[in-house]
Amino acid sequence: MTPRISITAISDQQEGSSIVCALTDQHMQGIRHRAWDYFQQRGQTLGNDWDDWLRAERELLWMPHAEMFENSFAIVVRVAVPGLDPKSIQVTATPQSLLIQGTEPHRHLGLEARMHFCEFGQSLFRRFDLPTRIDPATVAATLDKGILEILAGLKKTDDSNTIVCPTVE
Repeated sequence: MTPRISITAISDQQEGSSIVCALTDQHMQGIRHRAWDYFQQRGQTLGNDWDDWLRAERELLWMPHAEMFENSFAIVVRVAVPGLDPKSIQVTATPQSLLIQGTEPHRHLGLEARMHFCEFGQSLFRRFDLPTRIDPATVAATLDKGILEILAGLKKTDDSNTIVCPTVE
């Protein structure tokens, strides 16, 4: 049996947008501060601000490879998250987007003095704007062999407001 992932479903689009924007802003603030630190370390010399920003972004955020497709009943998003534990992943679902966050701590166990660089232990932060509306209450996610799979049931557009629900095996 594949472990399930924690899902926060937000059905109200305005509330969902507000929460997603706030979470995005938190991450952007961290990048801003790190880029500013690099600017100061370089003696506040103008001209390399994009380099500082991109370096900070690479160090603070991990944007793994992903794919999204739609079948007759759901939008399916698959994200490569090798090394992450299911308990460290959080999915936030709104009617028009999915936000995936996760952090897996990484320790060097006494190797710090000899460490040249380390790219482990970054924070996962991916936002997917969806091509069609979903019902956040139907979102389910599993993690198997390093692949996070999210199924989001499509919201029908007819007058009955019937929701087509995905099934997760």
